[in-house]
Amino acid sequence: MPSHHDHLLIVIDDRELAAGDVRGVVGPRRYGDILFQRRTLFERCRASLPAWARQRLVHLRSHEQLAELRAALEASGDDAALCVIAGRAGFPDTGQLFQLIERLPYAEDSFSDRLYQPLLVFLRNAHWLVQRWPAFEAAPLHSWEPPWQELQRLQSLQPLDLAQLQQFLTLTSGSTATRHFNQVHVDDYYYTKSSTDQRKMRAEYSFYALAPEAMRPWLIQPFDYREHDGRASYKMMRYYLADAALQWVHGAFETDTFQSFIERLLFFVAQRPRRACSREQAQAEARKLFVDKVQQRAEAFLAQTEGRRIDTLVAASAPSLALGAQLQRYLRLYGRHETSFALDYQVVGHGDPCFSNILYDQQRHLMKLIDPKGAVDEAELWTHPLYDLCKISHSVLGDYDFINNGLYRVGFADDNTLQLQLSLDRQAGLKPLFARQLARLGHDPRVVRLGEASLFLSMLPLHIDYPNKVMAFLLKANAILDEVEFGQAT
Repeated sequence: MPSHHDHLLIVIDDRELAAGDVRGVVGPRRYGDILFQRRTLFERCRASLPAWARQRLVHLRSHEQLAELRAALEASGDDAALCVIAGRAGFPDTGQLFQLIERLPYAEDSFSDRLYQPLLVFLRNAHWLVQRWPAFEAAPLHSWEPPWQELQRLQSLQPLDLAQLQQFLTLTSGSTATRHFNQVHVDDYYYTKSSTDQRKMRAEYSFYALAPEAMRPWLIQPFDYREHDGRASYKMMRYYLADAALQWVHGAFETDTFQSFIERLLFFVAQRPRRACSREQAQAEARKLFVDKVQQRAEAFLAQTEGRRIDTLVAASAPSLALGAQLQRYLRLYGRHETSFALDYQVVGHGDPCFSNILYDQQRHLMKLIDPKGAVDEAELWTHPLYDLCKISHSVLGDYDFINNGLYRVGFADDNTLQLQLSLDRQAGLKPLFARQLARLGHDPRVVRLGEASLFLSMLPLHIDYPNKVMAFLLKANAILDEVEFGQAT
């Protein structure tokens, strides 16, 4: 028996490529292909539709698909309706989109979300578009110049225009998932972070005031610290800058822009305030960061049922991939290179300068680091000099942001061993730029990569909700250890 749904077709018009400032953030790609919270924007939009609507959905990506769409519209009856959504339309609250689409089969009048260049148009008579096909063939509805005065205005939902950098960043400001005990609220002016971990929040808030003056221009000043009902919070001014992770995984960096970015980031690292210490003191600090933490996290991972299940699975593929085997191998290599960690100074470290914590504007070379590990007193500012570098290498050479955003596949090779496949593009050609800059700073790449391997191993219990990601971390750590031990590039 036919239903109201059978008379409605939904089209996401994704023929347009990102341009202008947004292109500088995500590279030359369709809006539907932009990654957001481990899914493309198209996949996110599709998943937010009612089940029946997914069966009535057309993802229009190329000129070649237009003939098929027109044939479907011409073959439809007089009661056929059509909803066209621009690929550049962003929906912060996908629940509102679900509710709108659920009501569409019962809508009696055509409407658009705005008077000029609408991002969502509902046509009660789908043949209206066929009558204007040459114009639609030439350009998507959202680029037509004449106003849509004959249509009613949609009030319940106002999509963001992702072609506008401010609105794009409004949507993607939550692109990196927060821990379960953290909450982030972003409005037009402020970024508000809160957590049940009150000491950590106080440390993050206090870091700016405790940090030496020369370091503060690289940071965003927090304010309005509060503790209430078991939570702590603070605010920061909002900067309309994309984080480096978003730009990196989308291939937005060219050789020259990545060179400038890395030079600036490593300048910050090189200029961090120093104080002298004994080599024994630096060695002890390194063991806390690169040995004790890894061992504690490994114990936490294997103490969980899911952790043991994942460990058994990878060990069945190759015993050397098991966490225990990798930990022993790592500790052996650390012992071999331990003297390289015995430096004669400490630095005021950020503590977590991964790409998702670095806001960057390629055109203006504006860089701001957010979410430092923090400090509640002056003594906690000081850390081992290599830790921040390992965190940066974690993003550049270690492909952490690709794994964290789901741009990988764990599968089996012909010999039934597990292998990690990554969706790298131009990033592979940019990695040597970082390695050369690292060498210019006088650091042994093998030592930095060894510290980087410890980060992958220590993150396992923090990502146990995503078993495939955990396996990817294990595979990546093993590949890094191969490079350190045998000189094999990962």
